[in-house]
Amino acid sequence: MAICLPWETALKTNPRLSAVRVLAQVITPKGTGISLRHAIEKPREQLQSAQEKGLFTDISYGVCRHYDLLNHWLGEQLEKPIKPSAWAVKMALLAGVYELWFSSRPAHAVVNQYPDVCRQLKAKWAVGLCNAVLRKAARFDVETWREQQIPQINYSVPGWLWQQWRRQWGEAAALKIAQASSEQAPLTLRFNPQHHSQASALAALESSGIQVRAGELSAQAIYLDEACPISQIPGFNDGHFSVQDEAAQLASSLIEASEQSRILDACAAPGGKTGHLAERFPQAHITALDNEESRLERIHQNLSRLRAQATVICGDASQPEQWHQGGMYDAILIDAPCSATGILRRQPDVKWHRRPQDIEALVVLQRQILTALWPLLAPGGTLVYATCSILQQENQEQIQWFLDQHTEAQEDTPKALNKAQAAVGAQLLPQQQGTDGFYLARLRKTQS
Repeated sequence: MAICLPWETALKTNPRLSAVRVLAQVITPKGTGISLRHAIEKPREQLQSAQEKGLFTDISYGVCRHYDLLNHWLGEQLEKPIKPSAWAVKMALLAGVYELWFSSRPAHAVVNQYPDVCRQLKAKWAVGLCNAVLRKAARFDVETWREQQIPQINYSVPGWLWQQWRRQWGEAAALKIAQASSEQAPLTLRFNPQHHSQASALAALESSGIQVRAGELSAQAIYLDEACPISQIPGFNDGHFSVQDEAAQLASSLIEASEQSRILDACAAPGGKTGHLAERFPQAHITALDNEESRLERIHQNLSRLRAQATVICGDASQPEQWHQGGMYDAILIDAPCSATGILRRQPDVKWHRRPQDIEALVVLQRQILTALWPLLAPGGTLVYATCSILQQENQEQIQWFLDQHTEAQEDTPKALNKAQAAVGAQLLPQQQGTDGFYLARLRKTQS
């Protein structure tokens, strides 16, 4: 018989304690924490109800999203910093402050919960401190205080990233980016044209009591006014809808191919874009490639739900000699590894894990992938390069470099998508209740 340890029982019954333990693994004193998406998987499964899961997820993401703001205020309240050995206690204090400032939960309920979290962390010394800090936070005029903070603190943006945004997009745009990146992302769906027109998709959702609006850039995008569990989305399990940001939908939308074409989706996991390609080209021969074996199952799951077909293989996009079996592709989609600076509201832990030197390494890798896959594209074919980044060195500068190196490549990106006026390709910046930050460039190989 398996033995259930006390802390495991606590994880199953206390979503706040679960969130605090996760945060202590994700945000660490040395900045070497693990991915939030990976860290929440098992603890989330152990929680019993949808309400507990929602509370756990909100705290985990919310503290990551507002970490610098919360941490700065906490530092002002403490006579001396909390030691790294008591890091989980610090996360408990930040989680409590987050709930008081950014949730609608009753203040007295929040204040009363976290001293018990400290006890379960075996930190009885922190019970009084926790009580005092949270009671002060509950009475604090946070809006006035926030107005006095510099943008890096107010919107919890690392200094190096803020300076890049200012330099590349200007002060006003940087402020809008920071604000949009600090808020919760909207829930956006992609309807499957094999099952719905736009009108019938909107009607199906509205008849289920879900308030929606159509997207402006992707013909298949639908925004929900309020997020809801996917179990409430009619036909989701049968592939009628998928969850995908509107900007991300544009990557597959830019692919041009005939019904019998050979299409390569490079860096394909978790399979959202592969599924979109299969919806648009159900008779095409689609290959989905990813270099992480553990992530291939997600591609298979997405395809299965959509009742779609693709060949899924494990391989490094920068080294096609290891997996390519011959033949040219009529279209290639490269959803390139990138800094993820355009989706910080969806992956807020990236702010505390990414370093400036990481960008340099990513630029090198992106060039390797572009250079390696371009020869596999048939003359007359199109290659779409996409990132969820808003840094120019990964985007317009990257594509300009590639065009300078390959005279047979012609840039062919729809100008209507270029909202941020990138010099080449199309750049979208994150919008409140709108698209994520995203870059797209469609390249056409001239006939030889």
